[in-house]
Order: sequence, then C-alpha cells, then structure tokens
Amino acid sequence: MEKSIDVKTISMEEIIKIFKEDEGLDLTYEEAEQISIFLSLLLKITVKCFLENNFYK
Repeated sequence: MEKSIDVKTISMEEIIKIFKEDEGLDLTYEEAEQISIFLSLLLKITVKCFLENNFYK
C-alpha cells in the first residue's frame, strides 16, 4: 500500500529567527530555503523507512 506523505514546511522567517537566536548566524532567505528543503526531504525519507521497516515485513 503506497501512502502519500505531505510535510508542512516551516517559514523562512522562522528558520532565520531560529538560527539567529540559537547560533548567532544571519542566514539569507536562500540559505533558509535550502535548509527547509533539506529538512523536508530528510523527514520524508525517515518516515518512509520507518513505515517500511515496521509495517511491511
């Protein structure tokens, strides 16, 4: 059974704010967008692997 995974992305402003407050780094909008894309892909891969390893044995 194939399931569609939809991930809600965090706003670029939120990513920029988090990095500024926690790390003291000033990110550009493009850098924040790349981080958001990477985290979304990582989450999708993690969920897919989890589902395959636990429910499709």
